[in-house]
Amino acid sequence: NNGYSVGIYTKAQDWNTIVGAWTDTSSLPLWWPKFDGQQDFDSFSPFGGWSTPTIKQYDGDVNGPCGVNLDQNWKP
Repeated sequence: NNGYSVGIYTKAQDWNTIVGAWTDTSSLPLWWPKFDGQQDFDSFSPFGGWSTPTIKQYDGDVNGPCGVNLDQNWKP
């Protein structure tokens, strides 16, 4: 009602450890962390009912503006 979107931030190993084969939230966008420096979904393997992510976090702790460390994200 307030205009906020909901999504899931997880990788397959964590998802499977926490909820196993549960797929009831696969209609929500998936924000997938895979720190491989690649702006693509090529190494994604389906899990939790998702066939592809919506966004990928591909790098972490990158020195950004004003010396603040940022994570890098990519969305096609």
